[in-house]
Amino acid sequence: METGNQLLALLEQRQLQAADKLVEPYLGALDGVFQHTPSGAVLDAEQRQALQQFQAIHEWVGKEKHLAEEELLQFSKAGRASDLYKLNAG
Repeated sequence: METGNQLLALLEQRQLQAADKLVEPYLGALDGVFQHTPSGAVLDAEQRQALQQFQAIHEWVGKEKHLAEEELLQFSKAGRASDLYKLNAG
């Protein structure tokens, strides 16, 4: 799926605004690939590729979410330390 390739490339390049514009078309294309696939069916080559692509995108988003949460935690700790310093220095 070309849209998925473009989306993943934009995410990896941190072009998030451009990537955001591709999310809806990507999800529509992904739905089209699996729309008529019954549960438990054997996936064809296109479906396997689409699934692997989705997993790669999902993994990237999960990794970035974790990194953002870690950064927010560090900011929170720095803010608390600053508040304690101000309280004790005053």
